[in-house]
Amino acid sequence: MNYRLAFAAILFAIPRAIAAEATNDPARLLQSVVPSMVRVEMDLQFDKGEPPTGVLDQDGGGGSHRFSTLAQLVEQERPLETTGYVLPDGRIVAMDANIHPRFVKLIRVLNKAGQTTATVEAQARDHWALLLRLTQPLPGAKPLQFIEGKPSHIVTYYRTDGVVLTEAVPFASRIQQPDHGPVMRHVDNTGVAVTSEGQAVGLIFSRRLPADSSWQGSTDRWKLLTAADFAASEQQLAQQTREWFPRVRLSFRSPKQSFANQRMRAESQNEEPDAESTERDALGMLLPGNQVLILAPLRSTTTARLEKITVFPARGTPVIARFAASLKDFGALVATLDTPAGAAATVAGETPFDLIGRLLLRADMQVQGESRSDYYHTARIATWRIGSKLVAYPELIDMSDAARAYLFTLDHQLVALPVVRRDPRGVLPADLSRMPPLPMLTPATLVLEAVKDLARSGDIANVPVSEADESRLAWLGAELQPLSRELARANGVADQTRDGETGALVTYVHADSPAGRAGIQPGAILLRLRAAYRPLPIEIDLEEEELRSSPFPWDRLDEIREQFFDRIPTPWPPAENRFTRSLTDLGFGRKYTAEFIIDGKLESKEFEVVQAPVHYEAAARFKSEALGITVRNLTYDVRRYLQRKVDEPGVVVSKIEAGGKASVAGVKPYELITHINDQPISSVQDFEERITAGGDLKLSIKRMVKGRIVTLRL
Repeated sequence: MNYRLAFAAILFAIPRAIAAEATNDPARLLQSVVPSMVRVEMDLQFDKGEPPTGVLDQDGGGGSHRFSTLAQLVEQERPLETTGYVLPDGRIVAMDANIHPRFVKLIRVLNKAGQTTATVEAQARDHWALLLRLTQPLPGAKPLQFIEGKPSHIVTYYRTDGVVLTEAVPFASRIQQPDHGPVMRHVDNTGVAVTSEGQAVGLIFSRRLPADSSWQGSTDRWKLLTAADFAASEQQLAQQTREWFPRVRLSFRSPKQSFANQRMRAESQNEEPDAESTERDALGMLLPGNQVLILAPLRSTTTARLEKITVFPARGTPVIARFAASLKDFGALVATLDTPAGAAATVAGETPFDLIGRLLLRADMQVQGESRSDYYHTARIATWRIGSKLVAYPELIDMSDAARAYLFTLDHQLVALPVVRRDPRGVLPADLSRMPPLPMLTPATLVLEAVKDLARSGDIANVPVSEADESRLAWLGAELQPLSRELARANGVADQTRDGETGALVTYVHADSPAGRAGIQPGAILLRLRAAYRPLPIEIDLEEEELRSSPFPWDRLDEIREQFFDRIPTPWPPAENRFTRSLTDLGFGRKYTAEFIIDGKLESKEFEVVQAPVHYEAAARFKSEALGITVRNLTYDVRRYLQRKVDEPGVVVSKIEAGGKASVAGVKPYELITHINDQPISSVQDFEERITAGGDLKLSIKRMVKGRIVTLRL
């Protein structure tokens, strides 16, 4: 958001640098208007511990600018200043700062002769202005008198270099023809338009004027929203938004805990702070066709655990909804209601250009657990920023609090709502300090278009799955080593990998895997992935884990106290890393292209996202309470690390309970149990069957290449 545009050019009407035009009596341009000009000061305050939000551009003179927040104005006991003009009926018209009334403690109106207080009586619908009613007459105030004439200059004033400066700038205008609608005049300043003799012809509180002279004259013809009208509209909108936007509760399975995936969970928590919660409340938006849009930016690993969606309508009992799809481009999901939960909001059909500067209604809504806070006031769109696919996104004067702002026309049609835009790269962040993505004001029509075509806009990789499938991963079948500057230069790929910052060296290829079948060999350099539906390539960005930078301490395992067993990382690297997570998030069954450097040449290989064989974290397990031990089946990643063949027996010890029989007997995590009473153990089912008989159990234990016998009694 260009705050200089918002608070300087619009609120304070600081003029653009325009060469002064010659006039017979320059002073007349100013003196005829000065008695009708006043300064409006707003004393701001905190409300319920919340500060007024926004950024103020202070003109420092000489082209320099300093910025303050509105909260700093409160701290400095300094009012927010703007320009006002005295109307023939004694009211004051001033720039509309669009600050919620709860943050305004007092409004003062001042001139050289005195001061008084004022209250907001109305806001202009099509002009960036509000009308104030004085509590008592202002001494020396001279109402503006308007005539018909040709504008020569615009007179305004503002604070700069420690003084309040009155200035007249030429009435320069540009003629604009939008691709729809009438021809308009674009003016560069706001203030009083005067003739060359200094007589007022009209007030300018908008950047765009009709091409004819219909904008001239008094404010009598302005369409207004009075304070009484707003109070009635606010009450009605509050009732409607409670129905249109009900609270929705998302219920999840508990996440699977794993030391090996601790780093992945930390990254997930950074991008999605509630990633490990089992319940989350969010706002939903009721849609036609018995659907609800739930404004919750869930990652695929979180959505995988989703079990239940409950909608709490404004009236009646809770309604269950069934998951339909996650949106690919937006942080929201769509669900189908079992029974209707209320009326759906209507969406405004105006174009962005038509809405600039127009008075809108704003609802600031958020849920915090089962509680909900709603505030209603007015807003104006300062500009529209062109974003993805040439879509125009609205920007307010104050974008710092847009994360909960919903915009409506004065007849309560939805214009925009806060939605998180998903990262088009589709990769996990390399920077652990990255903040969660913030919602941005998004045209409601854009979101509804996505909902209407879920076959195109839905994300097939971001869906709920069974607990058994929660840990499933995609794979290429190639083990990768992150590049370094030295490796990149030695392999001649420094220019392709930002001097080793991206890319990975293939160190091993599983025979029956996509990479193996494609003929990839160790020594190839994997650069990036490309998917047809993603606009950006997925750069390979891996990191060496600090805990695995040195060999696993097998020879010191007996020195570790049993209370610290749960803190020991797995000797083998986790199957889930940034690469396999990004590959999984593409969606099983989707096509992608992998770019390699093979023998010094760039080669592209076509693949399909396929599910990897069962890995350690997803392996079947069995827990024996009597022995205080949990074992898992051997999986491809564990066999690869331990260099064991598929036909060799064994289950891996995944957990030892402190004080249990297995711990007392000296069994350690990640050792293999290959036989019980000389009978081979090839699965957790074998293990369970062997110990069911009880009695003396002779366990054959393997720690890497060393073996021993441990005897236990049940």
